[in-house]
Amino acid sequence: MAYRPIPESVTGLEEEILHRWDEEGTFGRSLAQREAAPDFVFFEGPPTANGRPGVHHILARTIKDLIARYQTMAGHRVTRIAGWDTHGLPVELEAEKELGISGKPEIEAHGIAEFNAVCRRNIFTYKDEWERLSRRIAYWLDYERPYVTCSPEYIESVWWALAEIDRKGLLYRGHRVVPYCPRCGTGLSSHEVAQGYEDVREPAVTIKFHLVDDPDDARILSWTTTPWTLPGNLALAVGPDIGYARVRILEAPAGGTEPGRPHQGPGGARPGEVLILAESRLGEVLRHPYEVLARLEGRELAGSRYEPLFPGAVERGDSETAWTVLEADFVTVDEGTGVVHTAVMYGEDDYRLGREAGLPMQHTVGEDGAFLDGVPGGLAGRHVKEPDTERAIRDWLVSHDLLYAREIYEHSYPHCWRCESALLYMARHSWYIRTTAVKDRLIQYNREVAWQPPEIGRGRMGE
Repeated sequence: MAYRPIPESVTGLEEEILHRWDEEGTFGRSLAQREAAPDFVFFEGPPTANGRPGVHHILARTIKDLIARYQTMAGHRVTRIAGWDTHGLPVELEAEKELGISGKPEIEAHGIAEFNAVCRRNIFTYKDEWERLSRRIAYWLDYERPYVTCSPEYIESVWWALAEIDRKGLLYRGHRVVPYCPRCGTGLSSHEVAQGYEDVREPAVTIKFHLVDDPDDARILSWTTTPWTLPGNLALAVGPDIGYARVRILEAPAGGTEPGRPHQGPGGARPGEVLILAESRLGEVLRHPYEVLARLEGRELAGSRYEPLFPGAVERGDSETAWTVLEADFVTVDEGTGVVHTAVMYGEDDYRLGREAGLPMQHTVGEDGAFLDGVPGGLAGRHVKEPDTERAIRDWLVSHDLLYAREIYEHSYPHCWRCESALLYMARHSWYIRTTAVKDRLIQYNREVAWQPPEIGRGRMGE
């Protein structure tokens, strides 16, 4: 369909109506005439005024305006309080661009007070554009008394709410794995994470974990799409009821690999080497001819010890279970080898298993996303997501006979919606509200809300 511009007669009529509303104070009169009417309280979900409005804002504001106008027609006094979101990383990112700096360390080096001053100076950069947009689409808002999130009154209200939550015993400091942006220096909520998934092609590796005191000097195979977590490995997880196989690698065919099993990069296995993995994954994982020596269940592997991949990266301490095979209920054979590499501080299942099994709770990666000083292999100080880091990890694995296979794996990976940096799942201390204590009340109140459309209440909010 060909594009047809809106006739000038239509836009002229719209402007005429807006002008009349301004002259007659229609919005103000709609409130004054309803002083004694029941309130329908509306506070605008505040935009960040240092960013320009877009087409998507028009859609959202149209929907909100329809609801407010309907409630007015239904006999309510509808306050339409405008708001400005002046806190948070969107404001800070713009200040960083102006100053030519990036990230928390550079902000602190520049001076927090001066940085905050730049943020305050920029918070209303596009305020006039927002107000013009609201007027042009006939979105009524009270801009005479907006709430501003950096005002003392608003900040005090937030502290009051937090104090009430604490008074009720619902505020606590916890330690758990969260999606974390090392560039912004903050964790992200599940809602924020959902905004930033990107399809990426990254190396995935199958690792040979060398068993200790095994009669065949066998290696257990485990697959991971996050090689940067390998220095933090502390256990291998197996399904107690999953069937595993002990196989011996036979003489490789001409060309070094089995036909139909191409392999990218170095690694592999020597003829005569004994490998252990889920029996149902043999055909998918192994690229060499093999013979099955024995079949066993995962519970028979539990307790087996293996050598650390990166000695010295994590201290054993008094843990008796570090670098052993453990049973776990989250292991599947849908992909990989049926053996899950477990880095306690870098995965929710890993963390839970580590707490239950008494594994050391130590980081190998700092808050800046770089490996800590104690990590060997030339990794100390390297950011975990840099291509050179992956190559250094691969070189270490090859030189220590730890790499079986490497492939390029395409998957959807979460990125920070603000700065587009790849997120890292890391165990961190943070403050939490114990919503589980009031879950039943939350569910009940949610049922009492007149959600439009109704499936929002049953689906996204109800879930």
